[in-house]
Parts: sequence; structure tokens; C-alpha cells
Amino acid sequence: MKNIIVVGDSFASDPNGWPKILANNLNLNLLCHGIGGQPWWNVRNFITNLSDKIIENTEFIVFAHTNAERMPSLNEQLGLINHSKLPESEIETAIHLYYKYIHEQDFLTWAHQQWFIEISRIWGHKKLCHLHCFPGSLNYSNLLQGVNITTNLMSLSLNELGTTDVWGLVNDKRPNHFNQNNNMQLGLQITEQLKNYCNKSVSLDVTKFD
Repeated sequence: MKNIIVVGDSFASDPNGWPKILANNLNLNLLCHGIGGQPWWNVRNFITNLSDKIIENTEFIVFAHTNAERMPSLNEQLGLINHSKLPESEIETAIHLYYKYIHEQDFLTWAHQQWFIEISRIWGHKKLCHLHCFPGSLNYSNLLQGVNITTNLMSLSLNELGTTDVWGLVNDKRPNHFNQNNNMQLGLQITEQLKNYCNKSVSLDVTKFD
């Protein structure tokens, strides 16, 4: 059985949600690596360390792209800390000072674009699908090859909650930030796009989501 690889942040962190639905509908073995609060650097580290044999036996790679501004670190603890509140510990203080004195959004956006270019260069021979967890990366999604889904997942998730406050996703217990129906819909709609695979930009049918 061939593989489908799903990588991303918290929007892909529960393999039993939409990733499993997607894999089952395509009759593929699921390899899922999604960790909440993590930068794209974490995804890059995971996928570049997969063996050539695994990549060769992979039918599709699905990227759930996070935003550019997350700190490019492999320390997974950093992404789980709410840096909007006053710091109380050493690591919280370090994060607070990073965003106050070191953070360079223009550089991180540029680096994120280079990551998109690298994806197309290294894995462009595979069938690729791109989800955008936040709207910012849609601005340069033309750098990506494969199926580019232009409906950002954050908007779908917040719509389900009936809010526009992104902090509503902090400590969210829903798998992949979606209820059962919306996980199902996301899995089914991605399935249809991959069954009819070609290089294209498409939107999801949001009327099917709660």
C-alpha cells in the first residue's frame, strides 16, 4: 500500500480526524506529523529526514501550512506558550523578549517563501496538496505546485465557533480545530481534489461546513 503524508501544525495534529478520512478514502497508508503551535521549520525537519524509500512509496503529500511569524525553532515547547500574556517563567520571558527585540516579520515572510520554493523544487515530482491554516501564506501560494486550496482553515474553524477572535483557538480541544462533521467534510473535499489531481487553485465548498 502506498503512503499519503500529512504534515502541519495543530490543524493536522489529530490523525484520526480529516487525515484518516482522507487516507481511507484514497486507500492509502497514513503518515501524519502535525504538532500544535509549531513553525514550518518543524515540518521541514520532519519531511527532509524521511527516507528516500518512504518518499518513493508516497502517492500524495499534504501540507497544512502554518503562518510565517512563528519562531523557527525545533523546541516544541515554544509553540505551546501563550506569548501574549505577561511572562512568569524564564522561557516565557525569553519568548517575550524575542518578539519585542528580535522578531523580524519581513525576514520570516521571505524565509517562508523560500520554503515554498524549496517544496516545489524537492518534492514537485510528487502529487502535492496545500492547505493554508492562516490567510497570510495565500499571498504567495503561487510559488507552490499541486492542488492549492485557497480557503484558509482558520476562518472555517472560527466560523464554527461563531467568533472572529483567533485566540479562541488557544486551548481548543476539538481535533484539528474542527468538530466531527467539519473534519469529515474537509477529508472528503480534499479527497475529491486529489482524485482529480492537477495543478490548480481551488476553494472548498464552505456551505457543507457547520
